[in-house]
Amino acid sequence: MPIDDDPTRRDGRILRDGDGREIARFVAASHEGLPTADLFELAPGVTPEAAVPAVLAAFRGRQVSGEPALAHALIEAGARAGRHAHAMSRDLVADPAPAEWCDPDPPDGLRLTPLDRPAADLAPAALAAYPPDHVDNAHLDRPIDHPRELEGLLAGRAVGPLMDCSGLAVDRDGAVVGAVLVNCDDMPPPYGGPWVTQVFRGPGGRGAGRALLQRALGLATRDGLPALGLAVTDGNPARRLYEELGFRRVVTSFTVRLP
Repeated sequence: MPIDDDPTRRDGRILRDGDGREIARFVAASHEGLPTADLFELAPGVTPEAAVPAVLAAFRGRQVSGEPALAHALIEAGARAGRHAHAMSRDLVADPAPAEWCDPDPPDGLRLTPLDRPAADLAPAALAAYPPDHVDNAHLDRPIDHPRELEGLLAGRAVGPLMDCSGLAVDRDGAVVGAVLVNCDDMPPPYGGPWVTQVFRGPGGRGAGRALLQRALGLATRDGLPALGLAVTDGNPARRLYEELGFRRVVTSFTVRLP
């Protein structure tokens, strides 16, 4: 199927059928190491069922991430379900975080610090936060290599540069029990820009997630960042916390892997 450049957005593409009719627009990306047609939006008047033949022909062996109705139609045609998630964002211009959030009260026995430790110090808490039955692991073929992923995020290789509003929660012994990592890619908000690429807390970090996100939002507002975004897997109860902290759903996507 013909694919043309979409001049309206960075890395944008337009999928057409054999007759040149527009089927969808998407962003060429990579997720979990696989080429992905991301932010996949069907053209007006094109139903998910009608789009399936063109999508299968154009993206065989790749991933497509878009509306759940299209994902279900592709699964019926043999695609494999991936992550079903919601992108959320807090607009820090229209809805700035309170100044006191720059230094929130930490949970008892914990301190909040800048992110000044290597990936090896963060990995044990990350591993404890994502046991095999965690909802974020349901779509994966193999467990996440947390030390390697954290190294890429800290170095700015995986997404973009690490932002100063990132932070750690440490216990009385100095061990890391929670973290929030904020990286910035080159897409504009609310689909990109400053983004919470990781937020987690281990068993000893109860309450750390809320405090770390408050701190990140406060510092991001202080530093003049336009927004802060994140993604949450469908069914993850952490979504309630994000909503309480002012994050609002921007788009729901369902990623599938095509045969």
